[in-house]
Amino acid sequence: MTIRQTGPRTNVGSAVIVGLGRARRLRSAILAAAGLGLLLATMAVAIVFSQEQSRAQLRTNFALRATNSAQLVSTYLTEQAARQQHTARQFLSAPHVSAARFNLVVSAFGAVAADLLDRHGDLLAVMPSAPTLIGQQLATRDRHFEVAEQGSTAVSNVVQSTVEDLPLMAVAVPYATAQGRRVFSMAYRASGATLTAFVDHTIAYRQHEVFLIDATGRLLAASPRTSAETLAAADTRLAHAVAGKRQGSLAGKGPTTFTSAPVAGTAWRLVVAVPDSLLYNSVAGFSHLVPWLVFALVALLGILLVALLSRSLADRARLATLSAKMERTAQTDSLTGLYNRRALTEHVARSAAHARRHNMPVSVLMIDLDRFKQINDTFGHEAGDQVLCGFAGCMREVFRVDDVYGRWGGDEFFAVLPATDADGAAISAARLITVAASVKLEEIGLADGIALSVGIATGILPSPQDLVREADLDLYRSKAGRRGRADGEISSRAPAEHA
Repeated sequence: MTIRQTGPRTNVGSAVIVGLGRARRLRSAILAAAGLGLLLATMAVAIVFSQEQSRAQLRTNFALRATNSAQLVSTYLTEQAARQQHTARQFLSAPHVSAARFNLVVSAFGAVAADLLDRHGDLLAVMPSAPTLIGQQLATRDRHFEVAEQGSTAVSNVVQSTVEDLPLMAVAVPYATAQGRRVFSMAYRASGATLTAFVDHTIAYRQHEVFLIDATGRLLAASPRTSAETLAAADTRLAHAVAGKRQGSLAGKGPTTFTSAPVAGTAWRLVVAVPDSLLYNSVAGFSHLVPWLVFALVALLGILLVALLSRSLADRARLATLSAKMERTAQTDSLTGLYNRRALTEHVARSAAHARRHNMPVSVLMIDLDRFKQINDTFGHEAGDQVLCGFAGCMREVFRVDDVYGRWGGDEFFAVLPATDADGAAISAARLITVAASVKLEEIGLADGIALSVGIATGILPSPQDLVREADLDLYRSKAGRRGRADGEISSRAPAEHA
């Protein structure tokens, strides 16, 4: 192995330094301006996003109002069906139900019409009275009768009365009797007071449209009141819009937002429409402009501060570079580029602590170059520096990535070998001696390479001071055993464990 020497590092001219300083300041100014631009862009996006989120939240609340009202209607119908079923079991389970009893039960609920079907779907009783219909098959005439005959509670669309030609909505409930399943259906006026009250309290905006419709679009209740019988007749645009989606906007004289919510347990829907000017009133006007006024103020202040910010960034970068350089200088040997004694002392302390925590061995090598003073005295300090740099290259070649090594001082070097027992340390030392012996420096009298002595210390529960002391003692014993011999060899001893 031959060692190539590098020349000394040249100084950079003052003009170049000034140019580099200007480049750094320009870069800092550009970064500051870019940072300000990014900040302003982020603020603008955040304002737009926040305002859109506020509008979305208003739409969500608007839809929730419709959903809550639809849930109230569903709850009312469910409770009405439960009361109806309980009453039918109690009073309409006899083999024969008299007209007087049937009419009394129906009147108690305030219904305008009612039907009682047997398990075959034939009519057992009817109100208003229609003797000619008794015994006729009615289960297949209306969908809500079919569903009830199959054992489920059903709520009808708007239907015409069996006896009188009135628009009604019916609640049909099945119930068990000794004669088999019966169906009790009571009909109420489509625009009853209870459903109208639910619709009236759906939304608090002064200007609004609320419709409770069945599956065919016929109106059950509306707010404000209307004489139309269908949603299409009341508001053609809204009827067309809700046929395609549950929520959206309507264009026209004034933009309008609509939503619809299904009434659980029925085929009904609650449709609500409100002008955008009312729906988004809380996020319009001055409250809409305030974030943009703040944005303009921040932009102005940012422009005024960008010069100071760029200077601060440049100074911080210069100080960070200087600090990093000083830290590297404080831990690096200037000649060999390896760790110096200060850095090695810190590393051996950390490695010893790690070994104690994990109950693992750690080894250290104390290395001394033989005849180094003789080389300095004979060939000069430049030759001695050449030997030191050459040996540093040998250490880089031999040791592992996890090993820590450097110059301890003068012609002494030091290595920390984590998770390495005495045998492994001896192997590393032998390899280092072999590689150092292959370095050819005939011009300074080292034709057989660099001779060295190695002291080894190994411990499982060591203290850093004990490791260094034991390695130093072992080096002394190794050098004593090598006096008068030309070839380098290692003095080995049993590793000592330190508590």
